[in-house]
Amino acid sequence: MNETGWLPTRIFIRGASTAGWTSPMSGPRSDLGFPRVIERELLASGQPTEVRSVTVGGMPTSTVVRTWERDVVGFSPDVVIYMVGHYETLHLIWPNWLERHANAFTWLPRRLSTAYRTKVLRPLWRSLVRAQTALDRRLPPRYGERRVRNAVADIMRATTRVREIQSPLVILMETPLPGTYGVQLFPGMPHRVDLLNRLLAVAVKARGDSEVQVFPTNEIVSAAYPVRDDAVPDGFHFSPEAHDLVGRALTARIQEWTRTQAHLRQPDSARPLRSEG
Repeated sequence: MNETGWLPTRIFIRGASTAGWTSPMSGPRSDLGFPRVIERELLASGQPTEVRSVTVGGMPTSTVVRTWERDVVGFSPDVVIYMVGHYETLHLIWPNWLERHANAFTWLPRRLSTAYRTKVLRPLWRSLVRAQTALDRRLPPRYGERRVRNAVADIMRATTRVREIQSPLVILMETPLPGTYGVQLFPGMPHRVDLLNRLLAVAVKARGDSEVQVFPTNEIVSAAYPVRDDAVPDGFHFSPEAHDLVGRALTARIQEWTRTQAHLRQPDSARPLRSEG
């Protein structure tokens, strides 16, 4: 606690690669995901903050149920942000372990492992994805809905546990709609994303808790990017500019809430949030 008796705002963010990766990758260090944008904007306003972000590519929603205690209890965040559910709108038939194995970044550069990945695993995985794409085109839209419904149940279960233990503001971000390449790989993905976001909104409304909120990711992004591919160039992940837009919108929502919290240091009124693009 500082000399004023106020505490800094603690923010915990859990998500899949969409919460941290920028598209295209390998840009300059100044290309920030929205978690760092939130930190930048709060600090620039004079509001002390500590942001902790955990992002894992291909992360299923069951992870937030299994890790909520480790993620939240010790850190004691004032705000918890979940950007999850993306994985459940992608693959219809291939299990999570296979997707993680095929796309892992952690394999060792040894002769046998390199040969296995380049000669066997990657060609096999590409064939499996092509087969799934063809199947996704033929299956009725309702196929995969059970998986989406389970994902929403996972998100709400983790939210309930988090709210019971420490009462933070919980922001549940809509899953982003895919771009052209994403739809080419997963033709049924737009339907599944729309269903997930609609069910999430219904679940949050039914909960009736003003401090559990849905963040309208797609509305905000679509208003600024009429052409979807400008926001998600690789079909899945936000561009640095879109991350910046989302991060600033989240910051505004966080600051609106922190003004109601007597224990938190408020931003310096002489240093307002930056609004430039």
